[in-house]
Parts: sequence; structure tokens; C-alpha cells
Amino acid sequence: MKVFSNLLKITAVVTILTPTLPINTASAQQSYPLTCRGGGTLSIRNNGSNGVRIGFQAGPGAAPQGISPGQCTWSDRAFRSGEPTTICDSAISASQYVGLLVRSDQYPIFQVYNDGRGCMRVTRVGP
Repeated sequence: MKVFSNLLKITAVVTILTPTLPINTASAQQSYPLTCRGGGTLSIRNNGSNGVRIGFQAGPGAAPQGISPGQCTWSDRAFRSGEPTTICDSAISASQYVGLLVRSDQYPIFQVYNDGRGCMRVTRVGP
């Protein structure tokens, strides 16, 4: 809980000191919509190099079929075996949405791609 508390403090400082930046970190990479539901067992950690790692459980089906708190899934299908269940992003980008991930009534949509190194990389937030 202390790590999460520190992350929220860092997020608040970054949000105040950083001008609004577009979240578009890898527009050349083809990305796909990943819908998440906040709360549950979702974990948010600082990765030690100015970024965050958000761990989630894969939802049982496509997003329209419903997801439980702490789960993420694709808009058109369930997760396949071996697909990463970690979202990786910079702390600056994450500061704009991380507060949504602690609330089970929030369903943020991330445009992501599998980087082949265990992370779903965020290219932007929103449908």
C-alpha cells in the first residue's frame, strides 16, 4: 500500500508540474483497444526507471461480455495463452489515468501493442 501511496504522490506532483501532453508514445506501431476495469487485484508499480507496470488478470471473454474488477480484455476476443498481462507506460502518461484504475466503476480503454518483452505498451488512452 505504501508503494501505491508514493505513486499517487508522484502522480499528483507530475500532473501539477507537467503541461498537458498528448498520450501518443508509439504511433508507428499498430495498436489495439484493451478495456480494463479498475479495482480488484489490479497492481500498479513503479518500474524503477521512470515508468509504471500495471498488472491485471485477463478477462474471460471479449469486453462486451463483461469484466470483473482488476481484469482487462480485448474488445473483440479473449486473451490468448502467452499474451502479457502487464501494461507498461511512462510515469508521465500514466499520471493522466492511473487514478481511474483504483475505482471498480471505471473502464478505461488503452490502445496497446505487445512489445514481445512481456508488456502491453500504451500508444494512447481512449477508444
